[in-house]
Amino acid sequence: MRALPRGLAAALVLVAAIGAAAEPPFPVQAWSVDGETDGLLVEDHRVPLVSLRLEFPVGVWSPWARRAHAEEGFEIGLHDSAGALRARADALAAGLALSMDERSARLSASCLKEDLPAVLALVRDVLAGRDFDRRELKRMRKEEQISWESSEKDPSFRASQAEARALFAPDDPRRIPWEKPDKLETRVESLAVARDAVVRLPGRVIAFAGDLRREEAEAAAASLLPATAPAPSDIAPVFDRLAPARARESEISERIPRLTQVYFSLVRTSLPMNDPDYPAFTIADHILGGHFYSRLYVALRHEGGETYGAGTSDFEDVVPGPYGLFTFTRTDNAAATEKKLREVLRVFHERGITEQERADALGYLQGQRLFERQTAGQSLSRLLWERRMGLPRGFVDETLARASRLDLEQINAFITRFYDPREFFLVRVEPPPAR
Repeated sequence: MRALPRGLAAALVLVAAIGAAAEPPFPVQAWSVDGETDGLLVEDHRVPLVSLRLEFPVGVWSPWARRAHAEEGFEIGLHDSAGALRARADALAAGLALSMDERSARLSASCLKEDLPAVLALVRDVLAGRDFDRRELKRMRKEEQISWESSEKDPSFRASQAEARALFAPDDPRRIPWEKPDKLETRVESLAVARDAVVRLPGRVIAFAGDLRREEAEAAAASLLPATAPAPSDIAPVFDRLAPARARESEISERIPRLTQVYFSLVRTSLPMNDPDYPAFTIADHILGGHFYSRLYVALRHEGGETYGAGTSDFEDVVPGPYGLFTFTRTDNAAATEKKLREVLRVFHERGITEQERADALGYLQGQRLFERQTAGQSLSRLLWERRMGLPRGFVDETLARASRLDLEQINAFITRFYDPREFFLVRVEPPPAR
C-alpha cells in the first residue's frame, strides 16, 4: 500500500484524536451531599494524588459581599495569629489556598491520598477558625494601597480603566477592578461573621479529582462543611445597561508623564458567551488577533514593524464587557500605527475571512481543546467554570462543535454584524503634549 502524504496523514491523526475525545476521558460523577451542596468527583488512579476544590456561590460582584467585606473574611482564613494553620499546610505539602473572584469564593488543596484525612481536618479548622492574624490584615491593606498606586502609572491598566468607565455606570460591579478599592476591614469579629455566611451559603460544591473512589469521596464530603443557612437578600450581582455606541465618545485620551510609547485600544461591548453567535466569534477572534500570525500581528509587526505586540482581548463572561483590539508603538510612530489598526478592522469588517483561515482557526481550536482534556483536574476545572458561569455542562465542547458546523458565509455574516467600526471607540494612552 502506498504511504499517505505526510500532511494528510497528520490531518487524519488529528481527526481520529478529536473523534476519540468526543467523550470526556475523565467523566465527572455527581451527587447531592445534603440537598444544598453538590458533590463532584473525577477519578484518576494513575498516581496517589487527590485535589480538593470547594466553591461557594458569592463573589466580589455581590453587593452583600462588598458591604460585609466577605473577600477579606474568606481569604484571611489560613492566617491565624500563631501561624499554626500555615505550618500544618506546609507539613502536609497541601497547597492550600483561598480566594474570591467576581462570582465565587474558592478553597483548593492537593495532597497525597494518604494525607487526605489530615487535609480535610485542616480545611475544617480553616473554615471555622476565628483567630485571624491582624498583622496579615494590615499587610493586605498596605499591599492593596501600593498596588493601586502602581496601577495608576501602568498604561495597560489606564487603558482598561478608560474602557470600563466608558462602558459601565459608576456603581456597576464590572468597574470594580479599575476603581480605587474600599479600605479593607480589619475587625476580626466582623470578618468571621462574613466568612461564616459564605461557607453556609446554599448552592456550594465539594469537588474531588484524583485517586478516590465514589464511596471514599462521598464519605469525605459528608462531614466537611457545616449546615447551610439562608442567603442574604442582596447577594446576587446587579448590572446596569451598557452605554450604547451613540452615547460614548469616539476617542478617549489618557495621559501619563514620561511615557515613550503610545498605547491603543479599539473597543466595543463584548459578546456574552451564551450568545448564539459566540461559536462564530471564537473563529473570527482567533483569526483577527488570537495568534502570532493573526491579522493584527501580520499588519502591525511582521509587515510594518510598528510594534512588538498586538492582539485582541475579551471580557469572557455571560454578561457583556469590553472587547478590544490593542497594540502599542513608539510615540513618533503613533499616527501611522493608529491608521493601520483602524485599517485592519475596516478590512476585516468589509471582506471577512477566507476559507483557509476558517479551516486553520478551527484546526487550532480543536487541537487546543485536546490539550485541555489531559487530566482529571482539567476536566473538573472546566466543569466548575461552566457551573460558576451558569452554563450547561459540556458548554465548551458544544461551542466548539457548533463552530465546526459553521460555513464561511455564516462566519462572514457575523463579522459584518459584530465588527462594524462604528461600534468601536478608540482609547489612547500617551504622554502629555510637549510644551
